[in-house]
Amino acid sequence: MIVNQAEHGWDIIFQRAHAILAAQIAMHWKVKDRPQPWTEIIAAIADHDDGQRDWAGKNHLTDAGAPLNFMLKPPDVLQAKKVVANARYRSRWTAILTSMHTTTLYEPWRGSDQELDQFLDEQEDFQRKLTRSLGIPIQQARDTYQLMYFCDALSLVLCKNQVPAEGLHLEIGQLPSSSKVEICMQEDEICTLQPWPWEEEEVILSVEVYQLHQLVFKDDADLYKAFDQAEISVKEWRFRA
Repeated sequence: MIVNQAEHGWDIIFQRAHAILAAQIAMHWKVKDRPQPWTEIIAAIADHDDGQRDWAGKNHLTDAGAPLNFMLKPPDVLQAKKVVANARYRSRWTAILTSMHTTTLYEPWRGSDQELDQFLDEQEDFQRKLTRSLGIPIQQARDTYQLMYFCDALSLVLCKNQVPAEGLHLEIGQLPSSSKVEICMQEDEICTLQPWPWEEEEVILSVEVYQLHQLVFKDDADLYKAFDQAEISVKEWRFRA
C-alpha cells in the first residue's frame, strides 16, 4: 500500500493500482519511441506489483496499528518470487522485465539475507537465459527496462504526492535515450514533463484512492473490513506539453 496522511485519516493507494497508473504513463508514449514487443512491455508494467502477501495477522500494519506504507517494509523475497513466477508464463519479455525490476529493487539489500542473495543470483541467471532464448543482447533488455523503471518512478511520485510546487523541478529518471526527465508544476495545477515523452500534447492520468477515517487497526482483518466500507475517489493529474 501507498499510505498518505489526510485530514479525514488516511488515503490509501494499492500497489496494483499504482502499477496500473504506471501502465497509463507508458500507454501515452510517443509511437516512434515505443520499443517492441509493446503489448508485452505494457503487460509487465501493469502487473509488476502482483504477488502481494495475504491479508493475515499484521502484515499490512505498523507496530502502532497504522496502515503500513510498502516503502517502510524490508525486501519480501516471497512476493518477488511470486511476481516473477506469474510473469514467466505470460511471455519471455514480460518475464525478463519483471525479473529485472525485482533485482533493481533488491540489489541494494544484497548481503543482508542469504535467501535474498540466492534469489538475486538466480534472477541474474534467469535474465541471461531469457536473452539467449530471445536472441537479443542483454543491453537491449536493460534499455527496455529503463522505460518500465521510469513509468514506475513517475507513478510513485504522483501516488506519494511528491509533485514539486510551482516553479520547482524534480528529476524522475533517465530514459533509454539517456535523456533525464523532470516533472514540474505549471499554472492552474497543470503538470509538465521536460523533455516531453508522450504522443499527445495533453495527457490525463488517474488512480483510485481509498479514504479511511479510522486511524488505528487491530489487525489486517480489521483494516480489510475498513477497505470494504471505504469511500473510493479518483485522483487525477493533468499534463500539458
